[in-house]
Amino acid sequence: MTLGELPQNFRQQLQPLQTSILRTTEALRNRLAAEVRHPTLTHPPPPVSQTVAEFQAPAFLPARGAILDFVTGADVKTIQEIGTKLFESLFQQDVYLLYKSALDAAHEATGKHLSIKLYAEPPELAYIPWETLYDKRGFHLCCTGTTLFARTATVNDEDLYIYDKPPIRILGVISAPKSFIGTPHELNTYAEQAALNLTLGSFSKDVKLGWTTAGTYRELARRLTKGDDGARWDVLLFIGHGVPGHIVLEKDGGNEYEFLKAEDLQGLLWQPLGPRLVILNSCRGAQSESGDRFASTAEILVRSGPIAAVIAMQFDISDIMGTTFSPAFFTNLMYNVSVQHAMYLTRLDLRRQGFSEWISPVLYMQNKDGMVVRPSAAAGGGSQ
Repeated sequence: MTLGELPQNFRQQLQPLQTSILRTTEALRNRLAAEVRHPTLTHPPPPVSQTVAEFQAPAFLPARGAILDFVTGADVKTIQEIGTKLFESLFQQDVYLLYKSALDAAHEATGKHLSIKLYAEPPELAYIPWETLYDKRGFHLCCTGTTLFARTATVNDEDLYIYDKPPIRILGVISAPKSFIGTPHELNTYAEQAALNLTLGSFSKDVKLGWTTAGTYRELARRLTKGDDGARWDVLLFIGHGVPGHIVLEKDGGNEYEFLKAEDLQGLLWQPLGPRLVILNSCRGAQSESGDRFASTAEILVRSGPIAAVIAMQFDISDIMGTTFSPAFFTNLMYNVSVQHAMYLTRLDLRRQGFSEWISPVLYMQNKDGMVVRPSAAAGGGSQ
């Protein structure tokens, strides 16, 4: 279909958006201080165009903990304005009529929804925050259960599922290089790990959560190769830092860090005992370098292969948001719903708490319907 013209400076508008959503998180610091503590940072965010070659951690690390020392302010209006421009460009004429007809039918039917999967192939469209899409009748498509939204990296829908029967096996990886301790880039990973252990503990019959002993390449390769005592891992959760096309791991045998390319991470994950759902709770895992269609880590992981879905962040995210996101998502995933539905509920939860960063997570899907458990297992009483 034909896309309407966007403002010429649209890409440049995204950096102020990044700054604005982090401002909103700064407003939450006092209210959430009793639960999550992180020192105030005074470093501005790095430019979006920053590459690995320019990366000089810790001074220029786009830290997942970058809660900036700005004046408090919400950014609802800016997100709506950008979302409105995108909606008007995407849903034109016949496309809008088709969308409206399908949405009206979903509203009229009990238990029905309109599933929207966006495939944006041209390189110049890969960077756009489609999660802000705002229907002119007054709602974000990502924040209503009638319009379940996801992106896709291919035009093929595969019969892929996250797991076959309970328990769902989750492997958590925390990458926290010792050289970041005491710097602005030290993350509050203990809070997130504790929150996940507490949250998933209430689903002990349906969930098995394991953690790597270190955030190194060698430990990650070992756990993915061996599985969970020979059983396949269903979900991989990565907690740490990222730049476009790479995650940051602890360096073997030292205090430093190293970059792992998305292609090499893909190679590790595409093993017989590798996961079907990957969650990158780190900065810019869903962000592509300018002009490169498949530079984002999320797209590389989900394109073809055995992975059903990837969730990654398209912006730098605050440490507080990262710590809040994982427990909320996994709680919602246990509600016997699709991955898209769990993401919609998680966005609502974040927005309810005052996070403008609800627009940061991006869901890429390769499975056709987003269902979590294989249908034969669900019929036998498994939870989805």
